Amino acid sequence: MAKDHDKNHSHIDEIDCTQAIELLYAYLDGELDDTELEQFEHHLGHCKSCYSRSELETALNKRIKESSADEVPETLQSRLKDIIDKI
Repeated sequence: MAKDHDKNHSHIDEIDCTQAIELLYAYLDGELDDTELEQFEHHLGHCKSCYSRSELETALNKRIKESSADEVPETLQSRLKDIIDKI
């Protein structure tokens, strides 16, 4: 489980909370390169706040993906198409 910030400097370049949050959505989408992923996961291992935020966003992202698998009613599809056609 994540701990409070730990200033144990290792070979990993430390990132702060702002940087971690900026990387969060790329992380959820699997878009981080190896260095960014290592930095992000290292930060989560030391920051309770960012770890909790990550867990919340991961659960929310999972729920959104699950609900998007549901079929959209034809009437809604038609209304959206009409709106888009008017733009």
